[in-house]
Amino acid sequence: MKNNLLLETLSDFFAFYLPDTKGLSENTIISYQYAFQLLFEFIDAEKGLPPEKVTFKNLMNGTVQEFLSWLQTERGCSPATRNQRRAAIASFAKYAAKKNLAESLPFYTEISRVPNKKMPKTPDIKYFTKEEIAILMRMPNTQTNIGKRDAVLLSVLYASGARAQELCDLKVNDIYFGDKTNLKLMGNGEKSRMVTIPDNCASLLKGYLVYRNLNKKMPMIGLNMYFPARLMRKCQSLVLRK
Repeated sequence: MKNNLLLETLSDFFAFYLPDTKGLSENTIISYQYAFQLLFEFIDAEKGLPPEKVTFKNLMNGTVQEFLSWLQTERGCSPATRNQRRAAIASFAKYAAKKNLAESLPFYTEISRVPNKKMPKTPDIKYFTKEEIAILMRMPNTQTNIGKRDAVLLSVLYASGARAQELCDLKVNDIYFGDKTNLKLMGNGEKSRMVTIPDNCASLLKGYLVYRNLNKKMPMIGLNMYFPARLMRKCQSLVLRK
C-alpha cells in the first residue's frame, strides 16, 4: 500500500516540528490538532472522504476555504476561531512545503491566498466560546491525581465564577449537596454569597471529595489543602492569556 504523504508529514509536524523546533506549548499543539480534526470531519461529512484517504490534492481547489466557511455557518464559530483554524492549517502548509515541495507547494500557495476574516469591533472583555471551554475542560488527564484535581478546579471555577482565593477558602461545610448544589463563597470583607452550580459540576466535586475522603464529619477542612492559592492564580493567569 502506498504511504499517504500528507498524513506522514502531518504526523511529523505534530510529533517533532511544533514541540521541538517551534517549542510551542502543549495547549497550542492541542488547538492545532483540533483544527485538523475538524478539517477531516468536514471532508468526511461533505465530500465522503475518510481521513486516511485525504491527500494534499484533496486540500486544494477551494476545500480549505469551504471548510472555514463551514466552521462559521454550520458550527457557529466566531471570526476569531475561524482565523485560529486557518492559522493552524497555514502553519502546516508552510512546513509541508519545506519538507515535500513538489507535492505540497500548490496547497501552500492556495492557503497563503486565503485571507483572515475581518474581526468585528468588540469590547475589551473577551469571552471563551463553548467550543474553547470544551477544549479547556478536556485538557486535564483524569487518570492522574493532578489531572483529577485540575478537572475539578477548572469545572468549579467556571461553573461558580469564584475567584481563586474564594475557592481556596471553601470548606467542606460550605458545600451543600441536594436537588441543587450550592457553594458558600467568602469574598472580600468577609462577605459571603451563595452560588448554585450545575449537576455535572456537582457530581464531579462530590466524586473528588469522596476520592480525598472529605466529608461533613470534617466541616472545617478547607480545600486549600488540595487547591493551593498559588496554583489557582497561576491557572487563571494562564487561562486568561490563552
